Amino acid sequence: MKIKFLLPFTLFICLLPGCHLFKQEKLLFTLLEPGETGITFHNTITETDSLNVLTYGYMYNGGGVAVGDVNNDGLPDLYFSGNMVSSKLYLNKGNFQFEDITVSSGTATNLWVNGVTMVDINQDGFLDIYACTVNPIAGKPQTPNVLFINKGLNAAGKPFFKEEAKAYGLAEAGYSTQAVFLDYDKDQDLDMYLLRNAPEGTSNPNVPRPKITNGTSLSTDKLFRNNGNNTFTDVSKEAGILIEGRGLGVAVSDINQDGWPDIYTANDFLSNDLLWINNRNGTFTNKLNQYLKHTSYNGMGTDIADYNNDGLPDIVEMDMMPEDNKRQKLTMEAPNYERFQLNKRLGYDIQYVRNTLQINNGNNTFSEIGQLAGVYATDWSWSALLADYDNDGWRDLFITNGYLKDMINLDYMHYQSEQAMFGTQEAMEAKLKKEFKKLESVIVPNYIYQNKHDLTFANKTTDWGLEKPSTSNGAAYADLDKDGDLDLVVNNLNSPAFVYRNNAETILQTHFLKIQLQGQVPNRDGIGATIQLKSKGQQQFYEHYLTRGYQSSLDKSIHFGLGNTTLIDSLEITWPDGSYQLLTKVPANQTLTLKQQNGILRKLVVKPAPKPLFKKLIPPTELLLNTKKTTTLILKISLCCRINTLKVDPV
Repeated sequence: MKIKFLLPFTLFICLLPGCHLFKQEKLLFTLLEPGETGITFHNTITETDSLNVLTYGYMYNGGGVAVGDVNNDGLPDLYFSGNMVSSKLYLNKGNFQFEDITVSSGTATNLWVNGVTMVDINQDGFLDIYACTVNPIAGKPQTPNVLFINKGLNAAGKPFFKEEAKAYGLAEAGYSTQAVFLDYDKDQDLDMYLLRNAPEGTSNPNVPRPKITNGTSLSTDKLFRNNGNNTFTDVSKEAGILIEGRGLGVAVSDINQDGWPDIYTANDFLSNDLLWINNRNGTFTNKLNQYLKHTSYNGMGTDIADYNNDGLPDIVEMDMMPEDNKRQKLTMEAPNYERFQLNKRLGYDIQYVRNTLQINNGNNTFSEIGQLAGVYATDWSWSALLADYDNDGWRDLFITNGYLKDMINLDYMHYQSEQAMFGTQEAMEAKLKKEFKKLESVIVPNYIYQNKHDLTFANKTTDWGLEKPSTSNGAAYADLDKDGDLDLVVNNLNSPAFVYRNNAETILQTHFLKIQLQGQVPNRDGIGATIQLKSKGQQQFYEHYLTRGYQSSLDKSIHFGLGNTTLIDSLEITWPDGSYQLLTKVPANQTLTLKQQNGILRKLVVKPAPKPLFKKLIPPTELLLNTKKTTTLILKISLCCRINTLKVDPV
């Protein structure tokens, strides 16, 4: 009797809105546990009296993740960067099963590693790993970046690597954040732009002062030219990369659509972002204030992609504005007009403490619409990744979030300023450490926003299953199980990394297209290629650059969501050398391989100069001054051979 009574009651309860059993089936993402995947990476931070966030301000900035197929078996593998723990390389075995091959592959680290990037740097067909490092201990020499060269497969069929950064000329010892590979000089090989930062101790990063623009700042980025023989040369000064930065995010895009890659860097604190426009002669010019009216103040991670499907790249950048009113009042001071004006007089561009979304106007200007789009306040945010997570043909936005201690709590910051005025250095530090321990952690959910196709986004964090609080930093997306949708991988501080399985293929049943590029040596992976896809009056535009978000890089496999489209009208790829391919009537739900050798060079069409619509009839104005202090302005207007003279009395 009890069983007969409970069964319909249980069914009734589970039919109610919010029932976990039914809700779980509708979630777009499922968080997989370390025991399921074998990914046990845990970026643990252990503070001491000599090394903590008070001695090293970037203690809690976390690490990234690089995605790529290091053993050429068709499955994307994962490399997590570790700060105070070794970085880890996981081999994808299929069906979300991974194997830790860090030690056997020779990719373990004993350095503080920030950003990581996978790239076939020597063009042998195997992906290599470049890792940016920093020495967090004040007064100690900086550690060189490392380059793990993939040597192929060992006797057990597993990839193995050898560290060779010095031999390649890339053992840069500085405050490196992330590397991005691009062909800036159009000689068809891959050069490297190195994003850098500097410890806060070198100067107060928020005190207005004249900018350092001569290349001497520790936070000035670096540009390395590929010499074509597996070596690189630092050409930063010759290329005009001279302005300080404090970089946390970097992205490459052809911003002005002239066929040459430009570089955008998101910079922390007062230091302005930089928009390096390629001059097409081996040099760059920062034109940020010509293209953008304002940016984020605490520039963090960034991404550049076409989110409104107009064929133009847009820019998203993270900052630290909380979503709820209480935390805004706890962490954000009122704007200071005098300081704002001082910053302008010193040549600083306008910045605001909030996420920014710059929509491309198509005329080398952008309009910032982050508030309109509803994505401007996501708390202490790091990575920003524009991608189509629900396969509807429009790019959505994933944002990582969190910080181990709420360092921007205004009560603590004011106390810190007051204590700096009294007592000995030792006494001041002791008081600060005592109060610091009272600070709460900013352990909050990451955010995911669905593109609403009208320039705005809808917050789907809970609806899509990403509501678990964390302190997350670098992240990447990839189709880990090859089912046609994008899964998520996140590097967390003091907790296991997240691996989210995307369920779009089963619950939404939308369509997709995946593309693999086969370029030619010295750019096997077609870095810098662009793809334009058109179907049913809609278009999508993609630029093939893999460093995105924050301290992370993506798999080279390209993904397009197609919604209910099963046949693509046209697909056009433009390769880095300018050749192109045009495909029509392309079926959905497949992985398409495009080869550069099949590209066709475009014919140069010289159009005749158009006939002018107007003819100049008015000669230059002549201004005559007489001794009677009467100004006579004579306008000679060649109309019907008449000359009109207009006298203007002095004011």
